[in-house]
Amino acid sequence: MNNGKADAQAGSGIFIRTDNPMNRAIRIPGPDQSNQIGELVAVIIALQNAPAFAPITFITDSMYVIEGLTIHLGSWEDRGWVGVENSRFFKAAAYHLRYRSATTDFKWVKGHNGDPGNEAADKLAREGALKLHPDALNLAVPTYQAIRNTKADKHPPRRSASTNLARIQAGLEELTEHPETIPQLWLQCRNTNLRPLVRQFLYKAIQHAYRVGDFWMPIPGYEERAICPFCRDSSDNLDHILLECESPARKIIWLLAADLWPDLYGPWPSINFGTVLGCGKLSTHLPNPPDQREQAPRPDSPSDNPDTPRPHPGASRLLQILISESMYLIWVLRCERVIQQQTHGPKSIASRWTNAMNRRLHIDRITACKIKRTPKETTKVTVTWKGTLKNESTLPPDWASHPEVLVGIRPPRTPTQWRLQAIPRAPHSPAPAGGRA
Repeated sequence: MNNGKADAQAGSGIFIRTDNPMNRAIRIPGPDQSNQIGELVAVIIALQNAPAFAPITFITDSMYVIEGLTIHLGSWEDRGWVGVENSRFFKAAAYHLRYRSATTDFKWVKGHNGDPGNEAADKLAREGALKLHPDALNLAVPTYQAIRNTKADKHPPRRSASTNLARIQAGLEELTEHPETIPQLWLQCRNTNLRPLVRQFLYKAIQHAYRVGDFWMPIPGYEERAICPFCRDSSDNLDHILLECESPARKIIWLLAADLWPDLYGPWPSINFGTVLGCGKLSTHLPNPPDQREQAPRPDSPSDNPDTPRPHPGASRLLQILISESMYLIWVLRCERVIQQQTHGPKSIASRWTNAMNRRLHIDRITACKIKRTPKETTKVTVTWKGTLKNESTLPPDWASHPEVLVGIRPPRTPTQWRLQAIPRAPHSPAPAGGRA
């Protein structure tokens, strides 16, 4: 009413459906009275009262609200809301939008054009503007840190995640002799040495998010899914799938990973569940005299003591790639075997693993010579794959920076270890179990 005048009196209308208890006629409080504020307040109050998990579609005739909360919001925040009219209302609306876990959509309709919902909302807005007393309106927006603290208080770490993190700490300390902090273990899920799909798998595995093994035990009628369909005497938990299962895929893949590990880096390390899930933080050093170790770059030196073995960047990165790619392929083949009822022969398993390694090598080369194009990136690729390539002695020294040069990993040195393994069948065909590749 009287929009733009000193005696303006604004109202907001929220219409869901006839006789819905969330329908509201609101009188805007405070000195700021305009149609635009009335439209923003309707969005704010609707977001405050609607469940955060329920999808919402706002149908409004206000392009001002729609464009402000979708197109312009990012630029307004980037400039610190300087010069933005009605900024405190937009801030409140943006905060409640981001707090929601479900989708929120906006749909524009032409105003005063016979749309039943729009006409009903306008009627409620006029009714609100005529109310004798203004309604209470909460525009408080917690700071970002306060939001993080609030969510941390409401959602403490999962007990299963805490258990996995403790196992990762113990496994890494046993292998590298250096303890890792919990924040660092979460950050390793962002390690760019690992492919995005592998990083996602690591995060979900640490959170115990996959429906395997003991997850099924308390559910009546699904107890059999908790047992490994291949071994038949063990729970099909993730540690069993990756490191203990008698399936040929698991055995062959770890044999191939150990076989590709260059002799110059020493023996293949003894791995456990903690080191597998913490593969993004693995490091190793050359078992050579100190004068040879000094030749390698030392970006992550743990000590200034020259006698302290220093992680070798190429060996450490190769170890992270071998373990992460092998771990993920074991999981993928397990899902294909259990869920899709596929059968994998030894040659098929070896071919899948070789293709995964060659794909990872190809990604490294493309990154070095077409995306980043720096000598540092080329050197990183060269030192990572040293000792693993087919006919490496005949390759040009700058093979990493020339994608036209055909490069692939060498074949296994002891192929009979996996080729001669028979494929025993499970006692009976199991029901499809949970988990997803």
